[in-house]
Amino acid sequence: MINTLINRKAISLHLAPVGTRFSSIAARLLFASALLLPLFLGLTGFFLDRAFVNSLTVAEHARLRSHINLLFSVADLPDSRSAKSTLRMPITLIEADFEQPNSGLYAYVFNDEKTLVWHSNSAALVTPPDYASIALDSKPGEMLIEQLVINKRRYFVANYDVLWEDAKGKSHPFRFAVMHSAAAYKAELKAYRNELWRWLTAAGIFLLIAQTVILRWGLRPLGNLAHALKAMQSGDTSNIAGEHPRELQKIVDNLNQVLAREQALRQRYRNSLADLAHSLKTPLAVLQSKLVEGAESDGDLQQIASEQVARMNQVVTYQLQRAVSSQQKGTYRRTRLEPIAQRLFAALQKVYAHKQMEQELDLAPNSIVAGDEQDVMELLGNMLENAFKYGDKQVRMRSAIEGNQLRIDIEDDGPGVPDDQTERILERGQRLDTTIPGQGIGLAVAAEIVRSYDGNISIQRSELGGARFSVYLPLLPGSN
Repeated sequence: MINTLINRKAISLHLAPVGTRFSSIAARLLFASALLLPLFLGLTGFFLDRAFVNSLTVAEHARLRSHINLLFSVADLPDSRSAKSTLRMPITLIEADFEQPNSGLYAYVFNDEKTLVWHSNSAALVTPPDYASIALDSKPGEMLIEQLVINKRRYFVANYDVLWEDAKGKSHPFRFAVMHSAAAYKAELKAYRNELWRWLTAAGIFLLIAQTVILRWGLRPLGNLAHALKAMQSGDTSNIAGEHPRELQKIVDNLNQVLAREQALRQRYRNSLADLAHSLKTPLAVLQSKLVEGAESDGDLQQIASEQVARMNQVVTYQLQRAVSSQQKGTYRRTRLEPIAQRLFAALQKVYAHKQMEQELDLAPNSIVAGDEQDVMELLGNMLENAFKYGDKQVRMRSAIEGNQLRIDIEDDGPGVPDDQTERILERGQRLDTTIPGQGIGLAVAAEIVRSYDGNISIQRSELGGARFSVYLPLLPGSN
């Protein structure tokens, strides 16, 4: 059983593929990362790109507004007796791009007749835009900024319609327009995108490499555990050695408990078989010598044979009980007391029907033992049989939860146990009343079972007048 368990654990912890495509934990995690990382980086790149585009657009709009304000600051409407007034603009502007021909930044002013009345020096060699193509829905006092295709080229265009009052209070409508080529905008955006995706690709490769290194480092304890299991299976060690991470240490501790239990059980069987063989040598030798030498009478031979067979039966019973009475540590089986106690009371009432014993069973609602049902049956059976055997008319069994322990009291109204004999009576073969048949094994077996569960047993005087055996057993984690 334990070899099968070790083999399964070793196979499940091995990191290399064993036939299926993703049998390795590392391969699964790397595959998942390879799928999710491009998606994550792609979304990251998309949002960064959108943010940069918005930032460029906002900056472009801010520059166009500042250029419109510059034109307002230098424009002047001189006094004129003519019905038509024309804005006076300076020969040069402080913005260098307005002075360099074909710079990509152009300024225009239109009058109320949709006629171009002024343009910047940079627009001297450029075909001016049509008045109707610039902001059809523009209203006086409202600045509009948009992207337009003019003369087969894309521009950012800002226009502002204004009503300029002369000295007589008469309003003269003008339209100020500033055009900035989108070529620089596109070039800057293209350069940013090239750098962005280049660095995101490099980051993705770096993250995959880092993920591989981290996985190898993080999963190394599993490989160490697999090697420890293999070393234990080959016989180099008796348990899973070494220090392991906190997440694996509980598994290792439980496995070591199972292994220790298995080794102890094997040793118990070996010791029991050795003791059984050694114990049977003397009765067999006596029988053999009598058969060889011959007995004085058949009655004498019958008596000797009966005594030796009884002794051998006692030895076999003792060794079998010793071999099977052990706890499965680390398995945390749950065994309820009430059904077992009721079965034992019913059986013992029949065996000791001539005594007409009064029974009292008072168990706590959550009386659950963290142990094997057969062990609990053996424990309670030996102790209850002892109470029925030595009690006069009354047997009582109670249970209660005290802290993190379950207390079980079994009492009778018999002669009791002297204070100086409470330890000796739990030893094998020790009996206080030799007039009643028995081998002195039952209480010793019960004590061994209790000790195997890290519990303890005590003996006091009962209120009924006889002995009270109190058993303390640890509760199942989480049951209280």
